Amino acid sequence: MKHTFHLRAAKEEVFDYFIDVLLQDVLAYTGQKLSRSQLKEGFTYRKNLSNNPKKSRIATVRLTEYHYPEHYAVIYTRDDFRKRAVYDLSDERQGCRFVMTQQQEKKLRDESGALLWTVTESAEREEKPSLMTRLRIRAVVRQLRKRSKTAVVL
Repeated sequence: MKHTFHLRAAKEEVFDYFIDVLLQDVLAYTGQKLSRSQLKEGFTYRKNLSNNPKKSRIATVRLTEYHYPEHYAVIYTRDDFRKRAVYDLSDERQGCRFVMTQQQEKKLRDESGALLWTVTESAEREEKPSLMTRLRIRAVVRQLRKRSKTAVVL
């Protein structure tokens, strides 16, 4: 699945925002307070992917690619599930282009645990983002506007 957004913000601002979210995630799940300079390819931590507090789905998250400020990729791995998320940013005349690509792989098993088949979702299929995804991106842009307003105040 692939989503493309045209944002009225510098790619460095957008990249920094998403890396800050990743660092907050690491702090929340591991207690480690990392700086951006400490983030390197291969960094791994565990997190709960579930929003339901009664049913946890613990996954391993690994940063596989990290090129400031244009590109980073992570892989989420859990039992019979693997998801690769790639985030690319490039300059445009009035801001930046943000491309989010995700590919999921699920393994289906029978009652005995034997592998029946593997389902892989195409990463290159361009889709219209869901309402929730569009709202999240709007929230990002609002947060970036707030940051720039507070940064200017002396």
